[in-house]
Amino acid sequence: MANALIPSTPAKAAPAKRAAPAKRAAKGATAALPEQHTAGEAVAHAIISQYQDLKPSVNLIMAAEMSDESLLVAITLFRDSLDVPGDPYRYPANAIEGGRQMVAVRSAE
Repeated sequence: MANALIPSTPAKAAPAKRAAPAKRAAKGATAALPEQHTAGEAVAHAIISQYQDLKPSVNLIMAAEMSDESLLVAITLFRDSLDVPGDPYRYPANAIEGGRQMVAVRSAE
């Protein structure tokens, strides 16, 4: 009868507690624009302030190696494309290349 007191299946362990989800910044909250900023940084900040989901695209453009003038043209092309369906400059790589080419053409004139 001693076996009657031992359960036939082992007791299940308590489920592990889940970690709390990471807190996100409040919608519309962005870092402040530095006091000394370039025109391109101001355009980038304005885009991110309005469209936080575009931050990766904006960061890609801002990280591209090009002159400040080319950067301003590229980020402006990107910004202006946001409300135009099918605009090729909506893709960061196209905006970067467009910025480089437009400044090169101006420099050659």
